[in-house]
Amino acid sequence: MQPQDDHPTPAKPRRSLGRRVLRALAWTLCGLVVLIAALGAGAWWWVGSDQSLAYALAKAARYMPAGQTLQSRDVSGSLRTGGRIGYLQWQSPTLSVEVHDAAIGWTLKPLFQRKVQLGEVQAKEVLIERRGPAPETSEPLQPLEQLVLPVDVDLPFRIGTVRWAGPPVVEAKNLAGHYTYTQRKHALNVDGVDLADGHYSARVGLQGDTPMALDLALEGRVRAPLAEGRSIDVLANATAKGTLAGTAARLAVTADLKPAEQDATNPMQAQLRANIAPWQTQPVVDANADLRNVDLARLWPIAPVTLLTGQVQAGPGASGTDVQWQASADIRNALPGPWDQGKLPVERVEARTTFDGTTWRVPGATVRTGGGRIDAEGDWSPAPLPWAVRATVRNVQPGALHTQLAGAPVGGKANVEQRDDALRFDVALQAQGSAGSAALQGIRLDRVIAQGQWKDQVLDLRTLRVEAAQASVAGTLQARVAERAGSGDLKMVLPGGNAQVNGRIAPAQGRGQINAQIDNAATLQRWLEKLPGLSKVFAGASADGTARLDARWDGGWEAVQRRLQNAATPAPRGAAEPTLQATLTVQRLDLQLPAAPTPAGSVPPPPLPPVQLRGLRAELSGSLAQATLSVQGDAMRGTQKMTLDTRASGALEGAGRWRAALASLRLQVQDSTRPGPWTVALSAPLNANVRSTATGLEVDTSAGGATLQGPVAGTVRFDWQPVRFRQTGSPTQRAIRVQTKGRMQGLPMAWAEALDSNGSLASLGVSGNLVFDGDWDIDAGDTLRANVRLARQSGDIRVQAGEAALVTRIESRGTGAKSEIKMVSGTGNLDGPSTPAGLRQAELRIDAQGETVNAKLVWDSERAGNIQAAASTRVLQRDGGWQWAEDAPLAGTVKARMPSLGVWSMLAPPGWRVAGTLDADATLSGNRAAPRWNGTLAADQLALRALVEGLDLRDGRLRATLAGDRVDVTEFTLKGGRGSSARIAGQSGNISTTASEAARDGGTLSATGQMRWGAASAGSSGIRMAMQGQVRSLRVLVRSDRQVTLSGDLQARLEEGQFTLRGKLETERAVIILPDESAPSLGTDVVVRSAAKEREAAEAAQREAARSTAQAAKPQTAKPPDVAVTFDLGKDFAVQGRGITTRLEGQLEIRSTSLSAPPRITGEVRTVKGQYRAYGQQLDVETGLARFNGPFDNPALDILAIRPNIAQRAGVQVTGSAQAPRVRLYSEPALSDVETLSWVVLGRASASSGGESVLMQQAALALLGGLGKGGSGGSLASRLGLDEIGFKGPGSGGELRESAVTLGKRLSKDFYVTYESGLTGVLGTLFIFYDLTQRLTLRGQAGVQSGVDLIYTLKYD
Repeated sequence: MQPQDDHPTPAKPRRSLGRRVLRALAWTLCGLVVLIAALGAGAWWWVGSDQSLAYALAKAARYMPAGQTLQSRDVSGSLRTGGRIGYLQWQSPTLSVEVHDAAIGWTLKPLFQRKVQLGEVQAKEVLIERRGPAPETSEPLQPLEQLVLPVDVDLPFRIGTVRWAGPPVVEAKNLAGHYTYTQRKHALNVDGVDLADGHYSARVGLQGDTPMALDLALEGRVRAPLAEGRSIDVLANATAKGTLAGTAARLAVTADLKPAEQDATNPMQAQLRANIAPWQTQPVVDANADLRNVDLARLWPIAPVTLLTGQVQAGPGASGTDVQWQASADIRNALPGPWDQGKLPVERVEARTTFDGTTWRVPGATVRTGGGRIDAEGDWSPAPLPWAVRATVRNVQPGALHTQLAGAPVGGKANVEQRDDALRFDVALQAQGSAGSAALQGIRLDRVIAQGQWKDQVLDLRTLRVEAAQASVAGTLQARVAERAGSGDLKMVLPGGNAQVNGRIAPAQGRGQINAQIDNAATLQRWLEKLPGLSKVFAGASADGTARLDARWDGGWEAVQRRLQNAATPAPRGAAEPTLQATLTVQRLDLQLPAAPTPAGSVPPPPLPPVQLRGLRAELSGSLAQATLSVQGDAMRGTQKMTLDTRASGALEGAGRWRAALASLRLQVQDSTRPGPWTVALSAPLNANVRSTATGLEVDTSAGGATLQGPVAGTVRFDWQPVRFRQTGSPTQRAIRVQTKGRMQGLPMAWAEALDSNGSLASLGVSGNLVFDGDWDIDAGDTLRANVRLARQSGDIRVQAGEAALVTRIESRGTGAKSEIKMVSGTGNLDGPSTPAGLRQAELRIDAQGETVNAKLVWDSERAGNIQAAASTRVLQRDGGWQWAEDAPLAGTVKARMPSLGVWSMLAPPGWRVAGTLDADATLSGNRAAPRWNGTLAADQLALRALVEGLDLRDGRLRATLAGDRVDVTEFTLKGGRGSSARIAGQSGNISTTASEAARDGGTLSATGQMRWGAASAGSSGIRMAMQGQVRSLRVLVRSDRQVTLSGDLQARLEEGQFTLRGKLETERAVIILPDESAPSLGTDVVVRSAAKEREAAEAAQREAARSTAQAAKPQTAKPPDVAVTFDLGKDFAVQGRGITTRLEGQLEIRSTSLSAPPRITGEVRTVKGQYRAYGQQLDVETGLARFNGPFDNPALDILAIRPNIAQRAGVQVTGSAQAPRVRLYSEPALSDVETLSWVVLGRASASSGGESVLMQQAALALLGGLGKGGSGGSLASRLGLDEIGFKGPGSGGELRESAVTLGKRLSKDFYVTYESGLTGVLGTLFIFYDLTQRLTLRGQAGVQSGVDLIYTLKYD
């Protein structure tokens, strides 16, 4: 057993509760301090972050007061140092402020010292705009007592533009300054601001506490523009000193205005001194303004030019009277003028006014204006007290107020008064006296009468009459502004027409009618063009005729507005759908449209004939929900006439959505100079839906069909599926998409003849019964897809062949004018023999997919050849459409084979025939601007014949190679035709014989060279050519009376737009046989009058004048040709006819260097062994020279013809020029003309009497009369207007002096007069012959012997 421990374990001491609480509090406090420090550090870091400013603005926008918004964009920076704001807008119901590109810099440290210190605040633009109506308040302004801020402020600022949207619009630029608030004082310094054309600076000091002492100073420099680009600087200074606190506030205001450089003649100055009580009902205590030569235009650019001098005084009324305040003004204007000329039409203003605390009174005011005066007096009190103004106008010239007004001086009265909430007015003005010779041009005001009242927002014109410029408006009118309604009955009378409007209009209902009548459209147009600003309203168009419009409406305007905004909304109950019924009737109206603008340097085309409307009637009825339109009438223009008969309907289905339907359409067009008519008619109604959106336009139509009928048998039918049209994008980048698909059936070839005004197909001998079909499928949008085909459906073509094609039939009527002559070639005789082409296939197909376009042509015939062509290119989408660019690539092939070119003789000139075969094989490459061809061309058995001209070339051959941009002609030959037996015999004729000529072949024509093409430039087509030709004994002409054989070389070039020709040709043999008689012609004394010929002569003169003007006006870019060819007549050039037989020799140089002038010829042609037969004698041409030195038709002549085998040399000599020849008798030695003539005619000296002398005398008469019937100039008798010039010889055994000359003239078919005068006598004898019957003639004689004979004629064999 262990012993027990008698000492127990001691207990641990316990902590006190107080210590534990203190320790917990200490730890809690430390934690809070750390937390606060952490939060403060975090907040300090956040306000310095770059997103804090944007976050603060976004949060502030959420807590804006009701009705206010705050928007911000592009914000960067912090709340600690400031930042940048790209866009900031604050908006309230009445005001909007926008700030663009603002930069704000500031620091927080001064804020702890109760100071807001910002760095320079900058903004690019500040826009301030008023929103909604201006607030209405009748409460007076409450006076300020103090304006103190809780902290000091230091704010420098710079703003690029400050704009107040107005009205009026005010814009200030380059605003810079500094605002401070310290020691309870405000200070604002504006370093500068540009306002209008002025630059201003200001200094403002304002005490924050009462009495708010104000010290303001303003300085400005305004630059006012003057005429001719000059300007003037005006200096403006203003000060305001005083107090602003309380009702006792007073300010002393001074202002001075003067130019920086004074005008020595009219120095300008304006001074103002005033005391202002800003918080009083009448703030102006007293004021005094002195004006001297003040020009408002210098101070404000849009103000009128003035020269104002005068004084304005205002101040308290005299003591002991009810007048509390009074003012007077007397201002003169030394430069009055019309308002539209930039002047003020006021010469002087004198006025006095008083204010008794309630009423403003104007005991007298005079305004001198327009050469007259306006006297007014009245009083005004705030409503509901009555007030009135009375004015008298005396001799005021309207033209002096505005140049667009004219007429006599105006005088009258105008009274305005307010009683019982109604404003009544009575205006009566009328012209006084005549306008005088110096009246200005413009609207002539004759009378104005207006009586009515304004009450409860209702304007009631009970009497209205205006007479001005030969027009008048009379009636009544009422406008209810609050209800937005009105009614009236107005009648208007205008020169050339009248109109009447009677009805009422309101938002929910209305009814009325309009009747307008145009009695003379030309008179009405001239009147309208005389009105101010309407001189060019018709843009050169003119009208003449009559028209009438009758229209009625029923319904209110608000329903129209509602339907336009939302067509699907039904009309409210009780509101009728507005309807309109209108009828336009035009019995006769001629419209002359303006001519298209003519490019500079071009000749304007002749004016187009007017558009004549006849029997036109258009009816429109219905509403926007459903309307119908019908139009019937005729329209003519020159030889063209159009008849239209159509009915359509439409409706507005929604905002920007319309529905239209064309129920029927029949359009007939005819030209009186061409076959017709042509008629287009719809096969079924056509519907369309049109939708206008913000981005474009959409149109969808229904499927439809139409028929087209022409003047010849056949009807073409068009059928198409629904068409879709889309237009999207902005106006500058518009995109269009069109979708359409359809087909065409039954297009006859015979229509080509009807469409061709010249009838060229018939004249070429082409006829046939071809019928074509076609179809199309087009989708043109962002990508292009199109398929178009035109192909032969049935029939064939026939070509005139044989010699009948060379014959031309001429049909003439009337006087033979060109318009009265009809030429029908043999090819036009479609009943003659013709050759069918044996056409098996004719088809043209165009396919497009994306940007690639392919075209294919197939022509397969038995006799007209075969052609297979294919081509492809690329198009690009630009400016909302598809374009074929200059650099678009090209690719294609052409294969053609013509077994007989004779079928295509229709393409040659009339009477010419071609023959041969042609083979072509070519490929196309390059681009549109520079196409490239490669391949070969081959032709054999070529022949060219023109039997009328005597041309016969045959056995031709052509070989050519296409190589890129050029054609190389390696071989081209033609042989001449067989010669005829034509020969001029004798020593003066051909040297060669008929046998020798028959033994020769026809000679050859050969040519080689190349032709290039490239891009065109100014003055050049881009085509270059170089050809060389050789002619070797080529028999060019083979007619029986005209045969020519040539040899020589020619070189032709075309370079840079200039054609050059060089060569030398020689005639190896020529036979030219001229006819002895020319075509008969009328004498020069016969004048044929013909309207057709006069019309053609006038048209020809007009065309010649236009051509000459165009030639002179157009730029001379085309280069003149350069031609130099030598032509040698050779040794065997024989000519016979008109009495002459000779050979010609010589050499001529032919040159041309002008586009408008004929070629020039130099050289000479001489006769060889020539003989001339005249007066029954054969003369030898000893000398025969024609010298050319310029114009080809006027050579100098030197011809001498001598009678051979006589003892005396005698003959005829011709000198001068071809257009002015001089003919005289020639003898050597010199003899008298009588003796020379005897030697020429008789071969010996002259006899004194007998038959020989008579023969000589007749020869003299023949010489005087001309060269016989073939003479081009006509006989002497015809030139003198006589029918006979005769020579009466002596009787048997008589002497020559007994001979006489007789002159005769037939005055009618039964009346003939003859005058006879002897060679030696003084007196003559007058004979008169009158045929009484066929056998009985009365003859009267007066002269040396007088008498009357009755002659009976009996004829027998």
